[in-house]
Formats: sequence, structure tokens, C-alpha cells
Amino acid sequence: MTMLPYRTPRPRFTRFIAALAASSALALSACGSGAGPSTAQLASDVDPHAPEVKEITGLTFRAPIAAGFIQAEKGGVAADYGLSLKTEWIESSATAVSQVVSGDVQIAQSSYFGVIDAARQGIDVVIVSESYASTPGVQSLETMPDSGIKELKDLIGKKVAVVSLNSSHAVKIKDSMIEQGLDPNEVELVELPYGEVPAALQQGTVDASSATGAILAQVKDKLNTVTVFDYGEGKYEGMAESGWIMKKSFVEENPNTVAALQCALLKGTNAVKDEATYKAVLKEDLEFNDEAIDADVSPTWGAEIRKEPLQINADMLHAIGAIDEEFDVSSITLPTPTNCD
Repeated sequence: MTMLPYRTPRPRFTRFIAALAASSALALSACGSGAGPSTAQLASDVDPHAPEVKEITGLTFRAPIAAGFIQAEKGGVAADYGLSLKTEWIESSATAVSQVVSGDVQIAQSSYFGVIDAARQGIDVVIVSESYASTPGVQSLETMPDSGIKELKDLIGKKVAVVSLNSSHAVKIKDSMIEQGLDPNEVELVELPYGEVPAALQQGTVDASSATGAILAQVKDKLNTVTVFDYGEGKYEGMAESGWIMKKSFVEENPNTVAALQCALLKGTNAVKDEATYKAVLKEDLEFNDEAIDADVSPTWGAEIRKEPLQINADMLHAIGAIDEEFDVSSITLPTPTNCD
């Protein structure tokens, strides 16, 4: 199949990162070199039971993917490591990166695509934990049943909503379209918070939209939407989808706190693999109703850093032309501690 030449236009998030890099004196280079210690060095000789900073605020999405962080506090795992975790909600990875780098919070959940973009431009970020892997049925591109859209080729000339122009959803749409010989430039991608998806679809403001969690269950049930594209199927299944990031200077200054967080996330994430524990978080903390809980498909959980599934994110960005050179994701990842117990 003939591949169309394609260069991703610079989205708003990328322009924001460029501005942040220009105004910052932070020194994390794209290759991981620099004056500070490497991520591998940062991971050695740490004591997760002796955190330097004990009060931690984490940014995450009000969606099932927050369950591991919530459970780490709720189940007492964080306290076992001397930590107290506070959760605050965000709508995009751009917010995650900006607030971590500014020091407003210590840790945030983000798509890897935005983090890679930030790191390439010298922004002070490190991936400290994975969260979940792409799973069929968890996140998908939905459209109204009478839209005439059945597959990716039908998106040509249409307006398609994603939570962020630099989100994994946007990148996967482009990647799959290019593989099919289609030109992603012929699709108008727009940003839309998940909470606005049902109304936008029903009113025809957008022709198709990404959805996940309770919103996905809602549009399926109330609007009878049709799935155009499943972000967790095919080659994307098992791909590292979202993780936790921290400011590198904070990591350097508080290695035990970071190790404690990594261990708490590891155990909290493992805990929500249990169906009853996971559903309790959905109901009690995310306020899902019984109908949404029954319709929910749990992600494939896993907090341990995995080199190859993470690298796929950078390779995909390079393949679609979003970055002009290969990038080694291991240069901005902190290995999972081996002394959590």
C-alpha cells in the first residue's frame, strides 16, 4: 500500500512545550546526558521506607485509569511507605507536564507522547511508573449510528474530537491512517474534554469523538454510538499507554520519596487488578453508577517500567513524522525499585 507523505502539524500542546522550554533554565537533554545523575543512577541506593517528602499531590484524570493511585492511598499502601497522597483532577497531559515542571504538584499522570515531546525540548521530566497498557474495549473513537462513519477512511473531511491533540488517541488515529494509505491532514482533529463528548456527538458539533470510562458507557447506552476505532486493538494491544511523571530535579533531591511513590503505585496498581477492589474505587471514589460500573472494561494494569512497550511510543511519533529523529525513552525513565518489600 502506498504511504502518503505526512508531517504532523505542531499542535497547541507542542507550542506550549516550546514556550515552556524557552522560558526555562532546566537542563534535561533529550539524550539523557547532562550535569545531573542518570536515571539509572537515581534508582540505586534508595530507601522507599524513608521518604524525604511525605505529603504528595498527584494529578490524574477522573476516569478508571486513576484507580491505581487512588487505591495506593485508600488501601493504606502509601502510608506503609510514610506517604500521604492527595488526588487532584486534570483534563489533559499538557496540564500534567506544566504543573509538574512548575512544582505545583509532585507527580502527574500523562500520556507518553506529550512527555516525550517535552523531554526532547529540554523540559525537566522523568517517567517514574507505568499505569496501564492498551486494552480492547477501554478507549475508542465513537460516532452516532446515522453518521455514515464506519471506519477510518470515512473520517476524511470530518471533525474528530480527542482529549488532546498530542494524546495517544490522536497519534494512533494518524498512525493507523498512514498505514492504510490515508492522509491524516484531511481530518480535522479538535480538542474536547470527555465530559463534553455526549452533547457534542448528539448535537453534531463533532462527527466522532474519543471516549473512555463512564463517558464511553454513557454514549454507548444513551446514544447507541458505533465504534469506529478501538485504541487498544491490533498492534496497539499491550502498548504502554499512560504513566506517571515527575520533575527530574525533585527526583534528584528526594530519591527516597520517589522510590516510595514508585512502590506505592506498584502495589496500588496491583491491588486494582482485583475486580472487587477496582469496582469499589469506581463507585466510591470516581462516583460511577451501577450501570456504568457494569459496562466498564478494566484496563490491563501494570506499574512496573517496561522498556520495549514504552519505546513503541517514541517509535510511533517518529513514524508519523511528529518527531524528526529517533528518541530513546529509557533516557527519561526511572527503573522500578527492587526493594519495595
